[in-house]
Amino acid sequence: MHRPVARHAGDEVVLPAHGVLYRLMLIRRLRLAAASHRRSLLRERTLRLASAALVSAGSVEEVAAAVSDAASALVPTSPAGHAAVLGIRDGDFLHPVDPPGSPGPPSEPEPVGIWLKLAEGRAARFATVAEIRAARHGVAPSAVPAAVPALAADAVTLLCPLTLTDRPAGEPFIGLIGFFGSRRALADLSAALEILAGQAALAVERIGLTQEVIRQRGQALFRTLVQDASDVILIVGDDRRIRYATPSAAGLFGAVTAEGAPLTGLVAPGARDDVDRVLDLMLASSGSGPSAYLLRIERLDGRPAMLEVRWSDLRRDSTVDGLVLTLRDVTEQHELEEELKFQAFHDMLTGLPNRALFAREAAGALDRARAAGRTAGVLLVDLDDFQVVNDTMGHAVGDELLMAVAGRLTSAVRASDTAARLGGDEFALLIDDADGPAAVDAFAERIVAAFAEPFTLSEASVLTAATIGVATSRDSGDVDELLRHADLALYAAKAAGKRRWRHYQAALTSAMLRRREIQAALEDAVRNSDFTLLYQPVVALESGAITGFESLLRWRHPRWGTLLPGQFISLAEETGLIVPLGAWVLRQALSDMVAWRQGLPPGLGSADAPAPPGTLLPGTLLPGTVPPETVPPGTVPPETLAPEVAAPHVAVNVSARQFRDPGFADSVRQALQAAALPPSALILELTESLLLGGNDRVRSDLAELKEIGVRLAIDDFGTGYSSLGYLLELPIDVLKVDKTFVTGISSSWRQHALVEGIVRLARTLEVEVIAEGIESEAERELLAGMGCQFGQGYLLSVPVDCVTAAAMLRSGHGLAAPLPRKRRKPPDKRYLTDL
Repeated sequence: MHRPVARHAGDEVVLPAHGVLYRLMLIRRLRLAAASHRRSLLRERTLRLASAALVSAGSVEEVAAAVSDAASALVPTSPAGHAAVLGIRDGDFLHPVDPPGSPGPPSEPEPVGIWLKLAEGRAARFATVAEIRAARHGVAPSAVPAAVPALAADAVTLLCPLTLTDRPAGEPFIGLIGFFGSRRALADLSAALEILAGQAALAVERIGLTQEVIRQRGQALFRTLVQDASDVILIVGDDRRIRYATPSAAGLFGAVTAEGAPLTGLVAPGARDDVDRVLDLMLASSGSGPSAYLLRIERLDGRPAMLEVRWSDLRRDSTVDGLVLTLRDVTEQHELEEELKFQAFHDMLTGLPNRALFAREAAGALDRARAAGRTAGVLLVDLDDFQVVNDTMGHAVGDELLMAVAGRLTSAVRASDTAARLGGDEFALLIDDADGPAAVDAFAERIVAAFAEPFTLSEASVLTAATIGVATSRDSGDVDELLRHADLALYAAKAAGKRRWRHYQAALTSAMLRRREIQAALEDAVRNSDFTLLYQPVVALESGAITGFESLLRWRHPRWGTLLPGQFISLAEETGLIVPLGAWVLRQALSDMVAWRQGLPPGLGSADAPAPPGTLLPGTLLPGTVPPETVPPGTVPPETLAPEVAAPHVAVNVSARQFRDPGFADSVRQALQAAALPPSALILELTESLLLGGNDRVRSDLAELKEIGVRLAIDDFGTGYSSLGYLLELPIDVLKVDKTFVTGISSSWRQHALVEGIVRLARTLEVEVIAEGIESEAERELLAGMGCQFGQGYLLSVPVDCVTAAAMLRSGHGLAAPLPRKRRKPPDKRYLTDL
């Protein structure tokens, strides 16, 4: 049954060989399958990691990093570090996105049209370097973009467009990913790479939508915050158009639609160039941080406005994408600042520059004069007797006069010169670019002549003169010295009699140094009360009895000796030291009076005490006496001899500056209360210039003093602006006839008649008369004969100190013998002395 099988010799060799080959093919297949499986696992793992990274990415830079890492893992043949490039579309450009931490500068944007042409739709396609060059030819400046790495000869680029067809708005093409490597490797991975590109597209879209939501929420919050803001907030794009404006813009620019309009369209045509220039500065200062400008504009309705413009460049901020301008209307604030600046450098009454601005202008003129070899000069102009105008006509008229003077000074100089008011009644002129000192002096002469014409004011015409001090750059080193020299020259002109001008001379400096030395010593003397009082008795002319004393101030200096009031009182008035000095005189005189009264014999310290026979009551005609004017010349009625005398008084001189000091009447009341003296013990002697015109302030203060009970006297009557009218209007008790009228009454019938008329008028008005400067018995007899009750002078007594005055009072005897009953006759009209 069994058939034998034939065997050949080679069969035993072939069968084992086929088996080995089969096994090798099986092993190879298994290895290929294992490698394919490993690659599949790698792709799956890489795509899973990339998907996770893309889902968690918060920016396109992180998307670029995830794509680059995945491509490097998937395509081992890709260039090192350049496996893929992500490009995001932004309008007409494709912006290459570098992963975070990439070295080198950022890649330049590419025209989007080049890559749309290369991509040819939504499907992925290969592109060689030659195709990229051809597409960029004539469109981009370089043949190959910097983002594309150097590729090997067989390398290509797999372009995967990022396209979303279901986008709610915008173009479907949102970007592009280029994968680099060999064609075979990219072809094998094309499916995985397209999946990676799709996931990247979704991630980019998600990030864009998230940023848009954030931006919109930020805009909503921004609008909520600034809706009621008073400042105007504008967002201006690169096209200079307003993309957003707060509602307050209507209040600043008027009824105009701001959003969508160019910024220059909100202002008048004349202001648009300025707005453009400021906007150019903002756009050119990108990245320099917040800044601010002050911009003057004109609104479309023609009204001007001053704006404070603050801005921030947020064009790189995707939520804003523009210049943020904050505008604040500072028109009122700026006007106030300008007004304050004007007030700081100008006199508000006249509008002229003040001392600070004048000094600055003078410094500039001095520098220019030296540089050009010319001369600059300063004229200090002081109005003579301006205080009299204030006192007699009121401060309103005084202010009007100052304004008129300012106008006249301005018109008297050139347009290049400067007129200023330094304060009070002192003005200054700056003469710029003069030929020499003589030309400056000519200006001074012109100014003096300009004051020859009266000033026509609303109420009256006023004639006032001016005194001028002149200094130039030829005799002054700097502006301080220039002004100081002009002030010295002015002081010299005043000392020479006013109504003139003086040029500075070097000798004036030593005089000013002396004046300053006296001023410093005077300040110390007032502080230390280094003064003393002398007293000149006031005597009843008929009996020779003492009725009171006039206090006379003396300054005893350790080096200069005894100084009379004429040597320092004017300086005390200028510096204001007269106020504390006058207060000291008042207190000291009352203190001495207290000591005198305490030292009198019992019964002589009051007004009711008996007096030595033959003394007169000061200021009253006793009952039964005969008025002197009814008595024949040469005799005196015996009834005028009074049996009693009042307690002695003391007279104190009061300067005009001291009288005008607020609270003067209160200081008098307090001094009397401190001394416990009756007010009738004090006579205040006032000057005629103070009383002239009797303005309301003077009347009020005089009335207050009369309510206190002190007596008021007019000192040196006849030497000033004498007016008998104020004897009727003001509460005057005593009239002191000046020595210039008393001297000569024994030899001049005109002088005698004048004094007699003054005495008779005063007695008619029940005003006491005290004659000053009596130096002969003839003058005493004639004055008594015409009815003058009291007198003082060297005939009766020289000024004495406090101790001697007390001794005179205690003696109880008169300083002079009673006058004889028969008097000498007044001078005859035919005396040769009157011819």
